[in-house]
Amino acid sequence: MIIVLLPVSVLAATISVLDRYSLDSNSVTQWRLPDRLNEISGLAMTSDGRLLVVDDEVAIVYELDYDNGKLVKAFALGKPAVKADFEGIAVADDLVYLTTSSGRVYISAEGADGQRVTFDNYDSGLGAYCKIEGLVQSADNTLLYFLCKKARKKSGISGLRLLAWDIAARQLLPDESIVLPEEQIMRQLRIDRFSPSGVTIDRHTGNIIIVASRQRVLAEVTKDGRLVATRHLAARHKQAEGIELAIDGRLLIADEGGSHRARLAVYQQDQANENNND
Repeated sequence: MIIVLLPVSVLAATISVLDRYSLDSNSVTQWRLPDRLNEISGLAMTSDGRLLVVDDEVAIVYELDYDNGKLVKAFALGKPAVKADFEGIAVADDLVYLTTSSGRVYISAEGADGQRVTFDNYDSGLGAYCKIEGLVQSADNTLLYFLCKKARKKSGISGLRLLAWDIAARQLLPDESIVLPEEQIMRQLRIDRFSPSGVTIDRHTGNIIIVASRQRVLAEVTKDGRLVATRHLAARHKQAEGIELAIDGRLLIADEGGSHRARLAVYQQDQANENNND
């Protein structure tokens, strides 16, 4: 029997999440969202497959139907709703987690339409390391990963990374944090800067997908920080601030509206890959 050892790059390509999508106009539906979602800044999927999103400036959480772009419900944290620079949302064990750019975490149960919910909050201290630009929960719901956009000069760290946070213990887990291969990403995409704006984790492979709005690109890495794939986004993405994978495999990317209405792009899997990932 002859055993053939494949190069790492080939092995990585066989498990790429981004390879499921062509990202062209034939595979995407892009919805214009209601006016009050103009400042959308993060996406999160519930355990039963519903999409929650957060406003950039106010702690209002919305449920969107990504089959038609319609608003299903909205609930607020506090009365009046908390105001802050919200940069990410995650859902773990039926609790909703919001993070600000400075790393303050807000936690609440999911509310009904129009409800003002009570909440807990605390300072994670991660804002001392970097500006937070996204949030995602681990597949087992034990960790939150904070997307570190830019390390602060006196933080003791450098480069881009995902900071791992133990939900139960409320503490940073340095050994679980993921350093992103920034230089390799830029070389492969032929860009001179990579500015992350959103993050999600694929529940099948554990791979991490990061969107960078300014460069209109995607990067996929493994849990040990190895680059798997990169993609350029089409001009339809004006300011991609949120990314999520639906339970049925569709890729969701949300763009802030700016002077126009925000949009939600829904990418279908390629048919062959859809059949292989059931």
